[in-house]
Amino acid sequence: MRGYCGCFAALAFVATFAHASDTAPPQNDADNAWHFSVAPYLWLPSVDGTMHFSVPGGGADASTGPYDYLQNLKFVFMIQGEARKGDWSIFADGIYLDFGRHGSTVNAANGLFGPRETQQNVETSFRGTLVEIGGGYTVMRQSWGYVDAVVGMRYLGVRGTLDATAVSTTSAGVGANRQLDISQVQNIYDGFAGVRGRVSITGDGRWYVPFYLDVGAGTSAFTWQAMTGIGYAMKWGDLSLTYRYLAFYGSGDQLVQTLRFSGPSVNVIFRF
Repeated sequence: MRGYCGCFAALAFVATFAHASDTAPPQNDADNAWHFSVAPYLWLPSVDGTMHFSVPGGGADASTGPYDYLQNLKFVFMIQGEARKGDWSIFADGIYLDFGRHGSTVNAANGLFGPRETQQNVETSFRGTLVEIGGGYTVMRQSWGYVDAVVGMRYLGVRGTLDATAVSTTSAGVGANRQLDISQVQNIYDGFAGVRGRVSITGDGRWYVPFYLDVGAGTSAFTWQAMTGIGYAMKWGDLSLTYRYLAFYGSGDQLVQTLRFSGPSVNVIFRF
């Protein structure tokens, strides 16, 4: 469905527990003690994509979106976290998303949806769990900020449902209706590598620009993610407003053909 992302809330279950450098500690914490952070957040992406369903005698590609994040959203949960010691860090991000029914467009080949048939009342629904786990190492640290190199694994568990009524016309001109209700599951495991960090924009370092970029592959033919925005550091933690983009591109007969999430995120970062 034209970019189903969005799922990442029990991805964003847990959008990457200590995701995109947003939860990375300020540079004056670069010592040999352990530092931890937990960041509940709210990501409001638009979602679009295409999902491939196997139907009797063929396949059907259901496209939908882009949809506003709050449209048809039934449940969402998002959290990030990180542990850091000196230049080394480990992080995680979790999101779970449950979208209700969306109107969709179906392109089908053969089978139940043949060339003589017209699809009407097509709806799709989507549930997804996104989990990211990774590690980082600080490769540059200056008065203006720092840069980490990161590697990790991204998991996306997807359940897609297709509900449609096919209306066909026989050679005798008589209409025949067929009801289709299919639910399919795909587990996606992708490795990724990238960079993250922050750049101070004030002399005291309280105002800063966080950034994150990764690319990867695995079950997906290609996946990538990017984030940037603005943050404000305080003694107990940080507040930040960022823009995040996440995309998956499948191949062959995989359920997820394309899935894209993009939108603003409000983050509260607690450090201890």
